[in-house]
Amino acid sequence: MISRLKLLANQSGQQVTEAILIMVVFMAFTVAVAQFFKGQEVLKRLVTGPWTNLAGMLQNGVWQPANRGAVSHPNGHSRHISIQGESAR
Repeated sequence: MISRLKLLANQSGQQVTEAILIMVVFMAFTVAVAQFFKGQEVLKRLVTGPWTNLAGMLQNGVWQPANRGAVSHPNGHSRHISIQGESAR
């Protein structure tokens, strides 16, 4: 019975050691992913990609980038109606 308790006492720090190793691996993975996101500018592309078409819709009313959709802006269209009334007699 004494030898069994002695074996358990020797194993007392193993859980702490494993927990620290798991935290180190997790932190290394987190740092690696953060560096990859910074290097590839993932967040920048995630925001600016859709924003170009949205900016074109806000400025020109068409789902194109703002510089290409400028030709489709409603103020550039020729008018199909006459806003002049009949001439007075």
